[in-house]
Amino acid sequence: MTKNMMIQQALKKYSNYLNQRGMSKETIRGYQVDLTQFQVYMSNKLNGPVVMQLVTQEDVEDFIQVSRKEKEWSAKTVNRKINSLASFFKYLYKQKQVTTNIMEDVERVKVPHKERSFLTSEEVMKILEHVHHQTIRAFLYTMANTGLRITECIHLRLKDVDFEKKMIHVINGKGGKDRNVPMSQNLYDMLQKYRKEVRPDTQSLYFFALKKTGTISRQLINMTLKEACQQAGINKVVTSHAFRHAFASALVQNDVHIAVIQQLLGHADLRTTTVYLHVQTDDMQEAVNTLKLT
Repeated sequence: MTKNMMIQQALKKYSNYLNQRGMSKETIRGYQVDLTQFQVYMSNKLNGPVVMQLVTQEDVEDFIQVSRKEKEWSAKTVNRKINSLASFFKYLYKQKQVTTNIMEDVERVKVPHKERSFLTSEEVMKILEHVHHQTIRAFLYTMANTGLRITECIHLRLKDVDFEKKMIHVINGKGGKDRNVPMSQNLYDMLQKYRKEVRPDTQSLYFFALKKTGTISRQLINMTLKEACQQAGINKVVTSHAFRHAFASALVQNDVHIAVIQQLLGHADLRTTTVYLHVQTDDMQEAVNTLKLT
């Protein structure tokens, strides 16, 4: 055991561990942001080097409490920070770099329930009509017809869009998993047109590319989406994730088996997919009206 392991050394070892597990760059970056914030807090608190063996549960709880107040973290953000620290200290404990896992008794905070903003297929098409940026329109149309996550769509390469097999290959999706998502005929036609008539002449390997950057940013997509919603008169808080959700909801309404939807969305756990099985009050009323018991 390295009883005097410094936090910088511990973070480097943990980062290497995440890479070896094949986690996506986006996931690793998220862990690094959370843990670097903790590192800065502890360095400031001790006004000197941070020895991992001497970090306590109280230090973690103070970090959460102080940072939440200063940075106005939401409950969801707090729980993400706690999860990052829990994974970090669990790794150190298993590697025998610390004698106890100080995160075992750190409690998550309750996340207030919020009603989700769902989009119907009609609303999706209405929004797309007001997206005048051709690359972003093609991008969002792809999300709505494949259920890809925004990061997966951004990272799609030219070779991942297989027109011969009418298949989109998602490489290194969430959890480092690959999957194949078939293209509908409408999506196939639209992407062929995008590639031939819209995509700029660039050396970029990404399928959705801008001339200047060779890629497309999450910020530009969501900003354009917000403007399109305003122009379309959609008074809902809509992000690109709503297009993935609309894809899944449309499949549910068409009675597609939930196990098939799970595969298309790339969910490791079927329970995650059930969030898309939302029902409306009218649906519930119609359901109970079918009962013939007397």
